[in-house]
Amino acid sequence: MPYDISEKAMLAALQIQQWSARKHDKNVSREVNAQYGGEANAGRFNKVLASKEALKDIQVVVGSARAFHQEQTLPWGERGERLLPSRNYSEYARQMRALKAEFEAAVDNFVRGYSEVIFEARRMLGGLFNREDYPEASEIRHKFAFRTVITPVPEVEDFRVNLAADEVAAIQSDIEQRLAAANAVAHRDLWQRLFTVVGNMVERLSDPEAVFRDSLVSNMVRLTELLPRLNLYDDPQLEAMRRQIEADLCRHTPEELRRNNHIRQQTARAAQSVLDAMSGYMEAA
Repeated sequence: MPYDISEKAMLAALQIQQWSARKHDKNVSREVNAQYGGEANAGRFNKVLASKEALKDIQVVVGSARAFHQEQTLPWGERGERLLPSRNYSEYARQMRALKAEFEAAVDNFVRGYSEVIFEARRMLGGLFNREDYPEASEIRHKFAFRTVITPVPEVEDFRVNLAADEVAAIQSDIEQRLAAANAVAHRDLWQRLFTVVGNMVERLSDPEAVFRDSLVSNMVRLTELLPRLNLYDDPQLEAMRRQIEADLCRHTPEELRRNNHIRQQTARAAQSVLDAMSGYMEAA
């Protein structure tokens, strides 16, 4: 498999900043530690400055954004970036713009009701309430941020420093090995995604009494639609498996699988057959 992916993909990082709505109370921590005979640093008491309800809308969007980012990209490195195939950039960027707009709207709504948040916290915290724990209204908006950062995948040829030739060669060789390893992880991730959704279908449908949600099928349909955009090197084996799953396991609705036991058993057997075939690819991936 080639590893020159600079024209096939880019690196995407999702950076979300939120107000923690937590505050370490040194006085209470000291009192509790003393009460139970613990040392001064035995425990920490953190106050909750805002109710879950006050921040719920923001956190729902944040959860959706992180899940989408994870789904639409592939593993890469250790610094938080993930690999975004070029053919998936448009869909990724479009949805991220929509999620950012939702985030901004939720934050604006929170800021508008910030005085009520503080009022409710006074009731909730009682004697633990301290107005100084809360940023001013003019500052609270800056505690939130949502951004995606797109950067190019590093290329071995881009390495330029004033070193001896053998030192440069050694560093470039190390970069090549790390790029190859990262590519292998990204490729295996796609097989693992398929293996997981098919395994879930085998588990749920093989038991005639097992209850399952619509997502058992919808997650599989969504993945078969997404996979061509994530299949960086157009792996024919991966594409063939995707097509088989699409044809054999996505043809019936959840309701059909629930109502018709024959269809359910037939689909369970097909899913098991796919899972067995996929096991060999998983070992090689």
